[in-house]
Amino acid sequence: MPPNVTTQARALIEHIQMRYHEGHRRALPNLLALAAAAEQRGIGDGLADELAAIGNALEQHMFKEEMRLFPMMEQGGNTLIWQLIEDLHREHVDHQAAMSELRARLGLLSGTHRTDTAFEQLVRGVDDLADELARHIRAEDEELFPLFSTPHAPASNAAFHP
Repeated sequence: MPPNVTTQARALIEHIQMRYHEGHRRALPNLLALAAAAEQRGIGDGLADELAAIGNALEQHMFKEEMRLFPMMEQGGNTLIWQLIEDLHREHVDHQAAMSELRARLGLLSGTHRTDTAFEQLVRGVDDLADELARHIRAEDEELFPLFSTPHAPASNAAFHP
């Protein structure tokens, strides 16, 4: 791999980790607390568990990137990199689906709980997380992963638009 591509990959990786990985990790505990508080007030049974499942899946995904994919990329890649990228891309699709389902559920609940300011704060927070997740996925699928493309590598076609 040419040195300029490795340098570009390192810069993107640093941006992804600082902006998105750390951002998701900062946002989730507050959102979980808001979801638990909403449930205590009788709003959206199971919201905290649903959000926790999304958070756990994201954490596992980011851990795979940080411990396996990113170091591999920083070293210039190898012949197996696309297997890992394809696996992570499939997870991107799963994250998008889970986030869409949560947002749809919150949208239904918003109609009857519009005056609950803490619940509306949860809705806005989840919307912000979904937007950041979409940008995170686009940065990886459309900027980082293509740096390591090969002639037989699949193109990313699952951009998420909240």
